[in-house]
Amino acid sequence: MKLLIIIGILILVFSLVYFVLMIKKNWDVLVVDSKRLMAESAAWICMLLVLIVAYGGVYLSGNTDIWTVTALTAAAVTVLCEGAMIFRKVRMIKDQCMELLETLICVMEAGDPNLDGHSLHVHNLVGVFYDYLPTRYQQQLNYENLKYASLFLDMGKLGIPRSILTKKGKLTKEEMELMRRHPEICVKIVEPVSSFSMISDWILYHHERVDGKGYHGLKGSEIPLAARMITIADTYSAMTMDRTYKASMNYEDAVIELRQAAGTQLDEELVGYFLEIPRHRLDECMVSVRAIMGRYHDEHFGD
Repeated sequence: MKLLIIIGILILVFSLVYFVLMIKKNWDVLVVDSKRLMAESAAWICMLLVLIVAYGGVYLSGNTDIWTVTALTAAAVTVLCEGAMIFRKVRMIKDQCMELLETLICVMEAGDPNLDGHSLHVHNLVGVFYDYLPTRYQQQLNYENLKYASLFLDMGKLGIPRSILTKKGKLTKEEMELMRRHPEICVKIVEPVSSFSMISDWILYHHERVDGKGYHGLKGSEIPLAARMITIADTYSAMTMDRTYKASMNYEDAVIELRQAAGTQLDEELVGYFLEIPRHRLDECMVSVRAIMGRYHDEHFGD
């Protein structure tokens, strides 16, 4: 019976460590404001700790009769099942929210020939980009938050006159000043959701340049890592998608442009990691965008 007690303690300790790591991994803008989920998680951890103490007490007391062990085992199974349900609930909420956000962004962009899936494309690119970062950078970023920020980057263009967004010629100085406000407008849009403060700087500074000539004059490491990543994905997407004022570039030309911009407009080290991504994975990001946006074009959202 003592062996079963030891095995039970090891399983519970492993479950506790695993749960804490999963909470850390999933601690993003959608979960942090869910008081109910946080309360359930805290209660589950407390129950797990009580069980570990109970198992330890039984082991030390030597009272390892079959009924005591059976009762502890039943309680442990119940608590572990509850933990699995919490994880499932978190994943379901996150997936549903992400699907809703993607849908809203796609509907918004379906009516703009200069966006037309651009945010979703950047969103996909950033997800792939993360996989090719070294571990030291991945540890500085929350993957889910990175995906949310990349999806929202152009939402602020809702506050820019359509005549400017769809203009085929060069923007005037006044029009460019208005266009430069879209990151700030986006931050104001998401500001009521307090937890989105975690990603507001990533959105606000996604048009900075490492040489300091961007919208707000930040340079180098002053620009958040996530914003530097999003800038690279945003630049690649802008070059490889059609706009009313230009045709799309092919992959080879886009790579040349990225290399030339490295160290001035774009972070040179991060550009190197981005260019390690196989071409077929970058192409897949666009294929999925075209498939999704096609549905909204069929519904004439752009009319």
